[in-house]
Amino acid sequence: MDLALFHDLYGGHGAWLWTMAALTVVGSGWTMLPIAALALFERSRAHALRLTGLLVGVAVLVFSLKAIVARARPCASLVHVHALVFGTPHDPSFPSGHAAGAFAVAAFVAFETRAHPALKIALFVVALGIAISRVVLGVHFPSDIAAGALLGVLASAAFSRLAPRARLRHEAV
Repeated sequence: MDLALFHDLYGGHGAWLWTMAALTVVGSGWTMLPIAALALFERSRAHALRLTGLLVGVAVLVFSLKAIVARARPCASLVHVHALVFGTPHDPSFPSGHAAGAFAVAAFVAFETRAHPALKIALFVVALGIAISRVVLGVHFPSDIAAGALLGVLASAAFSRLAPRARLRHEAV
């Protein structure tokens, strides 16, 4: 089923392919820099620092799982499949770091902020687009992005559950 879904999603051309490439860029690790920069402003500092900490933790989990599972990417393991738009990543495929990070951000906003429900939904839609873009571009299998999405949401939920205790300790000092 994983392979069949991969072949259904892989590829494309024109606006579709460039939209997927743009979503991949949005979901890259470099987007952590503007999030971290929000720590410079007192109003957003607490959320920015907590979100940055969450994303660093998610990245460590992703890289650890990649090293343990060591799954080859579709562009490196399937005949007639190659990475589209960007070069072939050199790290293993499982789980998708893009999906994990994007879903961690969406879940963090959903669990930790008073953002409007429409914004929360929009962030999950963007996270899904980022995840799908990785399959379309030929660098992940659907199970890679599903595992990454689940990892991101679970990490954010666990972080959110632990964060109130950390805030109470901080406020008591």
